Amino acid sequence: MNRLSTNKVFSLVRIGLLITLLLTSSAKAALLDDVKARVTLKDAQRGEFRQEKRIANLNKPLISSGEFVYLKDKGLLWQIAKPYASDAVITSETLIQRVKGKTIARVDAKTQPGYGAVSRIFMALVGNDWAVLERDFTISGKVDGKNWQLELTPKGGLFASFANSLTLSGAATLKQLDIAEKNGDSTHYTFSNVTPAGTLSADEERKFILQ
Repeated sequence: MNRLSTNKVFSLVRIGLLITLLLTSSAKAALLDDVKARVTLKDAQRGEFRQEKRIANLNKPLISSGEFVYLKDKGLLWQIAKPYASDAVITSETLIQRVKGKTIARVDAKTQPGYGAVSRIFMALVGNDWAVLERDFTISGKVDGKNWQLELTPKGGLFASFANSLTLSGAATLKQLDIAEKNGDSTHYTFSNVTPAGTLSADEERKFILQ
């Protein structure tokens, strides 16, 4: 093959790769547009959750349940009712966990930089912040009528160091979130009775203020 023919082949390969990238990007954009069109609650919502943590060397999962309030401008209030009562306020800067009103743990992004990355992604998952998720994950999935499912694969960073993939499914709201970890552990979240956040109760306001 002469030099001219070789150059033509390379040019065709480059064009083919460019077309493939454009088609893939267009398909992903169309998928996310379809999902966005179905999700009605994002910036302010409340609901109930059930968390099932499966650890590779344990026979029974660790189960907890409770309620959450997500406000984009304030953060995420995660209130566990069972197996024991506790609550946590999660923002991009801090995580504060309390039991019976007493702070038992505090994590700051300034002293633990990895926290900021994880909290940002977790709040993006609950709040359906697609811009954040697109930046940190390769996204694929499908839409079926009112329902949708997305598979998120970490591109890199701290999340990629412990998670293989995340699977989100829902309709007008996020209904399920599954996290598959590299060590064989997994966490399954179920979200139900999700509604607009509305007016915060005095107790909820206090918990957000005390962060």
